[in-house]
Amino acid sequence: MIQEDQVTEERDRPETSRGHYLLEVFGILSFVLLIVLIGAEVYRGMINFGDLWLVPILAVLAYLVADFLSGFVHLLADSFGSYETPILGPNFVQPFREHHIDPKGIVGNDFVDANGNNSLASLPFMLIVWVIVPLETWYYGYLFGTFFVFMCLAAFLTNQFHKWAHMDTPPAFVGWLQERGVILSREHHDIHHESPYDTYYCITAGFWNPLLDRTRFFERAERLIRRSVPGTDPELRSEREGNLNG
Repeated sequence: MIQEDQVTEERDRPETSRGHYLLEVFGILSFVLLIVLIGAEVYRGMINFGDLWLVPILAVLAYLVADFLSGFVHLLADSFGSYETPILGPNFVQPFREHHIDPKGIVGNDFVDANGNNSLASLPFMLIVWVIVPLETWYYGYLFGTFFVFMCLAAFLTNQFHKWAHMDTPPAFVGWLQERGVILSREHHDIHHESPYDTYYCITAGFWNPLLDRTRFFERAERLIRRSVPGTDPELRSEREGNLNG
């Protein structure tokens, strides 16, 4: 007899328009190309400047920054805009909102659907860095480039980690990483999926979530944005919607 989690994990990916799916493919291919181009310049900077002992430090810092940014983007997608928002609505806002209705839906996404939007969101920043920052001829450009490459890689993999956190039986190596807090775990992410979905937004590793929850960072950030942006509803989303499971 086929178990329920197997049925969930093997179902077809959620509907994505053919045009956007092709755009996601383009995003992933462009991401790979740019990461290779930027990485090549960083490598030449490494030859020029050395200081290899800084690389693991920069990698850890980049991972922590990516985790924080994943939470901030998650807050924005959950709390602002609508399905009708041009471009962002159907392609970014809608997937986040519907994910609360069908948390297991993400498990059915293929690699392109899981990671395409993150790639597309990264491309403008990657282009700017590649074109403007002298990564191989300026010492601080080299250090920034090293940090930036690791941050982009972490951002690219964030939704893959998120998908694995919704699997009942993830691959063994994934479970090993989840148990050690290296990537987002199911138990940790389940806290976000308790209505009204207004905490534990970080979804790369979730490292920042306990601290940000204790300090009510995301609540304060949402209030600040609502007070600062004209025409924005002053009430928090959780205050307007209440307990969505009730």
